[in-house]
Amino acid sequence: MFLKSKYRGVLFVVVSKDANNQIFPLCFGVAESENNEAYIWFFGEMRKAIQIRRELVFLLDRNQSITNGIRKVFPEAHHGICLYHFERNLKQQHAKATVINLFQSATRSYKREDFNQLMSQLKSIDKKTYNYIMEEPPERWARSWFPRRRYDMLTTNMVESMNSVLLKGREMPILRMLDFIQEKLGEWFYERRKKTNETFHRVFNLDSMLFRINSEGIEFIVHLKKRTCDCLEFQLDELPCPHAIAAINKRYLQKSNYYSNWYSKETWLKTYEGHVNTVGDKKLWDIPQNVQFEITKPPDVEILQGRRQKKRHIPMTESVPFKSTKCSRCKQVGHNITTCLSSPAPHPYSKKHTEKYSNLQ
Repeated sequence: MFLKSKYRGVLFVVVSKDANNQIFPLCFGVAESENNEAYIWFFGEMRKAIQIRRELVFLLDRNQSITNGIRKVFPEAHHGICLYHFERNLKQQHAKATVINLFQSATRSYKREDFNQLMSQLKSIDKKTYNYIMEEPPERWARSWFPRRRYDMLTTNMVESMNSVLLKGREMPILRMLDFIQEKLGEWFYERRKKTNETFHRVFNLDSMLFRINSEGIEFIVHLKKRTCDCLEFQLDELPCPHAIAAINKRYLQKSNYYSNWYSKETWLKTYEGHVNTVGDKKLWDIPQNVQFEITKPPDVEILQGRRQKKRHIPMTESVPFKSTKCSRCKQVGHNITTCLSSPAPHPYSKKHTEKYSNLQ
């Protein structure tokens, strides 16, 4: 997120989601600009905080600096591509709506057979777009080919939502902005910790059953002990799919027994068991001498003249809502008072009126 304070800069944000499918911020950082060196520093600090994580996945757009930083600092992590940005690139390539719909269905399918069938249809309609898509291996963007758990996180929309939450803070000086973020996280931790303690009453009970589910003429085999289903949704998202829920309800079992531990109350509560501490009174800070006498100068940036832009640039690939013009005289849409034909006296600069009354002479 680009900062709008005097010295500008960029706020780096990494987020994930908690057991209740809510945004959970992981790491923040401030740099002068987006470049390889800045991202390597940022991810290096992040690695110090989270250490080595099994099955770690980063979901990002095609920003090369971010990719380089992750490869340098987290070589064991898998890189996924945000489907929203991928689809936006297809629109920029002037792909047809039918092709984009097929791509969306293919990327979100759980079975590789469905993926292959949909991509074959796409290839028969638009081979050029198909070749462009396949420049990126499906392991980076297709759910059925993804080598690790994605937990239904297909886009980076959570980052955009986090940016919206922090929109007010980006106009503040850096230290005040960090205080603003700290206050916001403190509120979230308190509210969610309180909500967690007020919800869920789970009784864990193991059982071993095998079911056959008929859904719209198609049969699915559900194995509750192994937590698997032929649709693959049960094992990939680690949440009971509709077929598994039907089997669970048939035996009057607790659905909570078949959720992954990542969705449990204990995991959710553990996520927010810590507290976001304040920095306290500045007069009471114990500052080391080497830091106390160090002078930190602002970045050497060019201060642009004029008012600072607050709204982000909207790329050509994003659709902008059309605002129709409404006339203040006749209250009709499609024109304004200057070009209104219902006006009793023509406006001297109205082209329509000039043409209309020139024919009467």
